[in-house]
Amino acid sequence: MSTLDRFHSLSLLSGRHELTVYLFILPLIVFFGILWFVPLVYALYSSFFVDPLGTATFVGLNNYAEIITGAGFWVYLWNSLVFAVSTTVLSLVVGLGFALVVDRVLFGGAALRTLMVFPYLLPTVVVVFLWRFLLDQNIGLVNLVLLESGLITDPIPFFSNVTLAMPSIVVLSIWKWGSFSFFILLANLQAIPDEYYERAQVQGASIWQQFWNITFPYLRGAILLILLVRGIWMFNKFDVIWLTTRGGPAGVTTTLPIRVYDLAIRLGEFGRGTALAGIMFVLLALVGIVYFWVLSPESEVTG
Repeated sequence: MSTLDRFHSLSLLSGRHELTVYLFILPLIVFFGILWFVPLVYALYSSFFVDPLGTATFVGLNNYAEIITGAGFWVYLWNSLVFAVSTTVLSLVVGLGFALVVDRVLFGGAALRTLMVFPYLLPTVVVVFLWRFLLDQNIGLVNLVLLESGLITDPIPFFSNVTLAMPSIVVLSIWKWGSFSFFILLANLQAIPDEYYERAQVQGASIWQQFWNITFPYLRGAILLILLVRGIWMFNKFDVIWLTTRGGPAGVTTTLPIRVYDLAIRLGEFGRGTALAGIMFVLLALVGIVYFWVLSPESEVTG
């Protein structure tokens, strides 16, 4: 067989292989495309109408204008940012702290990892029930301890107090999802060669210098990933807030997802609700664009 014939045969095999791959992938693309594209298009379409589920009236961008110019929008956006940023950053700090400890302990590491994964495996509704019991004004363990120790004279209504409601939900969320950061960072820590630290110790580097010059460069990509993924998840979080406060008291825990539910489901203003959801999508898309354009996470060392 000549070289040309061999090349032709290899080309045919390669073409058949690519065709087979496409035949297997195409159904998945169609399936997930329908699940993602159709609801997105329908939501976008609905946002241009008043009462899109009934006697639809086309109003163009009026729903968007009413949402943005409304007095409550910026309050709900601020609440969403406070909740998302505080839970994401504090979960990262807690996860990093525990990961550094577990990475260096000689004994008990497996037990500590098990304890860290336990809250993450619990259903959100169970976690909310647990924390509502712990922080209950009448029978909650936290109030009982504070009263017995003399630190307070009256029980504290954590989830119904205007000042404490959001911090209480943040603490609950950190306990629930802090292990997400822990396991990602621990995996990256364990991938750092021990020789780097041994060489730094010989050269007289302090613990802080070892962290800043060795540990942090290896973790930077993972940290950026956690900030993006967890930040988006917490910005879109609905269940934990709805199950604890329903957005109260006095709207201090009403975030954009809670407001979308209020508009679309409770008030029946489906057009305005989908318009607000569209605004959320645009905001998160802009965050993603800035993340990949400015920070260039693909160039980071992650382990």
